Amino acid sequence: MNKAIDPKMLKSVDRQVPEIDPARVQVQAAGQVWREYFVRAPQDFVADDLKEPAIWKKVQAGRFGLKKFDRVFVVAFDESWVAEAIVASADIKGAVLAKPRVTTMPERYDTLFQDENYRIAWNGFGYIVERKSDGHPMTQPTANPDLAARLLAQLYPARVA
Repeated sequence: MNKAIDPKMLKSVDRQVPEIDPARVQVQAAGQVWREYFVRAPQDFVADDLKEPAIWKKVQAGRFGLKKFDRVFVVAFDESWVAEAIVASADIKGAVLAKPRVTTMPERYDTLFQDENYRIAWNGFGYIVERKSDGHPMTQPTANPDLAARLLAQLYPARVA
């Protein structure tokens, strides 16, 4: 016997929008009138979150507080998209971006190196060697995948003469 589901019984699960970490905000240029910022978004951040002024709350409380007409360049954690916007208004509680222009980045043409135990992955700061069995990072972030591949090779015992 099929019973209709009462919509009042369903509860929506509100997603907690991650806030921008002030440590991930860098000044690109500081001019006479406005500044330009490079921002790396948190891992669970999606482009639609740019509509929420409160994501900038921690940034506004720090030394890189946004002000009207500042330019912001936001990069997704996994670098799958970027967004460019102008600050329309800002106060201590947050900042409103005027019409962020989101650009989707193309997929990688080359795959990152991996073997049976480890893989090279991007962690938001750089390329790391990650253990496949549990996702544990085995190295510090590096600037490029080639350096990470060298560190991966060093994880295996070497024959000493």
